Amino acid sequence: MNSLQVKTIELTPAVVEFNFDELSSVLDEQLSKYEGLEFTEKDAASCKKTITELNKGKKSLNDYRLKTKKELTVSVTEFENKCKELAGKFDQVINPLKEQHDQFEEERKEIKRLEIEGYIDHLIHIEGLNDKYAARLLVLESYLTKSKTIKSIKEELTVKAEHLGIAQDKYEADREIIKSHVELINTKENINLPESPFLSLLDHKEVADIKAQIETAAKVDLEKDEPKFD
Repeated sequence: MNSLQVKTIELTPAVVEFNFDELSSVLDEQLSKYEGLEFTEKDAASCKKTITELNKGKKSLNDYRLKTKKELTVSVTEFENKCKELAGKFDQVINPLKEQHDQFEEERKEIKRLEIEGYIDHLIHIEGLNDKYAARLLVLESYLTKSKTIKSIKEELTVKAEHLGIAQDKYEADREIIKSHVELINTKENINLPESPFLSLLDHKEVADIKAQIETAAKVDLEKDEPKFD
């Protein structure tokens, strides 16, 4: 391929010679009589006729321009088509090779993905993560690039798994605190508050706030059952 060199054998820039100076002079002379024309309302028809005449001359010039441009670009179009034909010869060879390369790349990614997934399963087991926290250990697309080493991926996942383990332990401990507090209040006040509404608050509230909310709910429940006297 190094010996392949595209060489221009002949390049003739498009040149068009026409009577520009003559036309320019004639137009200046003929159009000067229209400059500064003023029409009254009753001369509307004459005004329209004048505009039509001028537009007719302008259209004639534009038609000539488009026709000439089309003739000039015939060789350019032919040149582009020949280059595309040559490029197609490259594509006939490149495309099958690219398909092979893409297949190799997909296989490489899949092998790496399986290795990472295996390590994630290992971390889930070691940290004892439940489904909620295990779902946060993902095979990121960036992990599958060639530049991202298995070693660095494992280090990153290990740190993340440890943090998830700590978060899970805290969550479970907080659940027990909330359950115990609900039980304590129920026993103390002889009421029957359910646990589930307060446990569901753990994802977005602190334990202290939830405990306070339990106590408030208990007061409301007690007031509801107090006898009312008129």
